[in-house]
Amino acid sequence: MTIGRLGWLLVVLASCWVWQPLAAQQSQRDSTTLKVTFEGVEGELANNVRSYLELLQFNGKQTPASFRLRYLARRGDTSIRQALEPFGYYHSEVNHDITTGPEQTYVRYSIVLGPPTVIGEIDFELSGAAAQDPSFQRVRNELPITEGEVLQHSQYERSKSLLRSAAAERGYYDARFTEQTLKVELNEKSAIITLHFDSGPRYRFGDVSICCNHLNSDFLMRYFQFSEGDSFHTRDLLDLQVALAGSDYFENVEVAPLWNEATDEQVPISVRVTPNKRDQYQIGPGYGTDTGARLTLGFNRRWVNDRGHRLNSIVRLSEVQNTGFVDYIIPGENPARDQYSITGEILDKRYEDIDSTLYRASVRDNRHYDNWQRTFELGYQREDFRFGTGERQTSNFLVPSAEFSLVSSETDADNRNLVDQGYRVSARLQGASNAVLSDATFLSLTLSGKAVYSFNEKWRFLARGEVGAIATSDFERLSPSLRFFAGGDHSVRGYAYQQLGPANAEGVITGGQYLGVASAEVDYLVAPKWRIALFSDFGNTGMEWSMPWRQTIGIGGRWLSPIGPVRLDIAQAIDEPGRPWRLHLTIGPDL
Repeated sequence: MTIGRLGWLLVVLASCWVWQPLAAQQSQRDSTTLKVTFEGVEGELANNVRSYLELLQFNGKQTPASFRLRYLARRGDTSIRQALEPFGYYHSEVNHDITTGPEQTYVRYSIVLGPPTVIGEIDFELSGAAAQDPSFQRVRNELPITEGEVLQHSQYERSKSLLRSAAAERGYYDARFTEQTLKVELNEKSAIITLHFDSGPRYRFGDVSICCNHLNSDFLMRYFQFSEGDSFHTRDLLDLQVALAGSDYFENVEVAPLWNEATDEQVPISVRVTPNKRDQYQIGPGYGTDTGARLTLGFNRRWVNDRGHRLNSIVRLSEVQNTGFVDYIIPGENPARDQYSITGEILDKRYEDIDSTLYRASVRDNRHYDNWQRTFELGYQREDFRFGTGERQTSNFLVPSAEFSLVSSETDADNRNLVDQGYRVSARLQGASNAVLSDATFLSLTLSGKAVYSFNEKWRFLARGEVGAIATSDFERLSPSLRFFAGGDHSVRGYAYQQLGPANAEGVITGGQYLGVASAEVDYLVAPKWRIALFSDFGNTGMEWSMPWRQTIGIGGRWLSPIGPVRLDIAQAIDEPGRPWRLHLTIGPDL
């Protein structure tokens, strides 16, 4: 009995001797923070490993209990291998080790990717009406899966999504996959993709129902660029929605296909509109360094009759000039792109010893072609003017003109008035003949352009330029509105509005026969809604191309407002050191 008791005592002492360091080690581990690392992958692979590795939820926190830590670490080996399979790595090797320090416990994973699995065969079949659709053939050629390339599950899923999207977009309402499989041959390190897609028939546009329309139905149908029986395409419906919403006739527009009512492979189209307020009034004070304080009053009648004719009018009063403007607009054959207008305006200008009153009436034909815009105009104008204390003159001109513009831009997703990248170029040609209701014969050409280029999210480069020339044998008969002037907020900053150019004996700027203006600017985003800019402007007007160019430099701030950048610039002419710095304030988009 004594020996038996002694044996048990020895067993207990031995157990204490064994478990004491283990308990101390566990106590030390429980008091440490966990650090989890892995090596052997980067980029998308590393990101996917992080999303799969459960142990990372304890990273930087207190180390779990020993048994749980070992379990999670072993489970991490499997999770990492699973995270790599969607990228074609089915033969990766993952190992880990656990070490405990005085303050941290480390779990380190070592990843060896191994050879990737490639796409060995693609079995693609397209049946139904889409088999004869050239657009679907292009979709097939653009699928992001190719035999011989490394298998990526995301590209396989994207390929299926592209086929479904193309079917929905082009009216294959009954489209479905009859077979869709991805089979991986582990021993051969290859994959077989099977995609059998049956599009079924392509549906056509059916009857169109229009609810709550206050305009003539025949006029509204001119917005439709499709007819009953045409092949269905969601782009046609989107274009219709945008065109009707942009017409300003309606407060709300809803265009939708009624798939539940589709019969005989035709889908009815529902158009629901809510009329806008017929009359719109505007009033707003403002200030610009070119115009001084100003007040704008406007009245628009969104529709004059049920054929969609519109009337816009505006009166703008300022320290420099007062303007009255009335525009009667007649929609064209495609109202979203084409319109005609009859315009009358009076412009009374008193600035820097220039006294001018312009009366003008014109008819205009305006057409849009995607990014292009073309305007033909015929205007008759009478202008009474005087330079300084000179004799008051009167001129009359019948001026036909043509203008072409091309605009391409990428805008901020949150504000369409903020341009990230793009350009605008335009050309304007106008003239008159002394044989047709004009006091002189002339031909004038003006070319202009603006560009915005973003180096990255912070830095942008902006440039603009304008050149113009007038061919005439009797320049003195041309009124101020037909001559070239430079200087001001949108021309050469650092000079006052229209105060660059030839001057008469009294020193009054009388305008030039030739124009040249250029500007280069860089700006930097210092805060989410603020930019700072450095710029230099060049330009002048003259009676010859050899006119001296003036240069200015300046600095400015921009507040990125909902209606476009609000610019506050200060600039000085560097070739006229005695000229003071000049302040310029402008509002509006960069293009």
